[in-house]
Amino acid sequence: MMKMLKILVAEDDRLLAQYYVTLLSQWDCETVVEHRGIDAIRRAATFRPDVALLGVVIPDMGGVEAAIKLLEICTGTNIVFVTESVPPKALEQLAAQGYNFPTLPAPFTREELHAVVFGQFCDKPLSGKSV
Repeated sequence: MMKMLKILVAEDDRLLAQYYVTLLSQWDCETVVEHRGIDAIRRAATFRPDVALLGVVIPDMGGVEAAIKLLEICTGTNIVFVTESVPPKALEQLAAQGYNFPTLPAPFTREELHAVVFGQFCDKPLSGKSV
């Protein structure tokens, strides 16, 4: 039996964050949501997520800064940027620092979310009701 994945969602759009939670709950993920970057970093220190879904624009801290700080605290966390458009400059900045985070551009399908969350962990089947 596979362990339940722990997912940290850092997203300022509350409706979008709830959509993530709805989908992730279908796949038996333990999910927590924070709407500010600094709160996401604090939560990561105790929650120890397997995956962090980060909005690139998070109030009080950009997604790039949040990703790097989160990795300082939780080195094994897989970071995924979820955004309508990831600024190329942000990706270039990360690549220059040796980071290569996957992105999930919005709008995305439930299958795309599943692939980016579970792709590196297991062959957990896509199941549950469509949302």
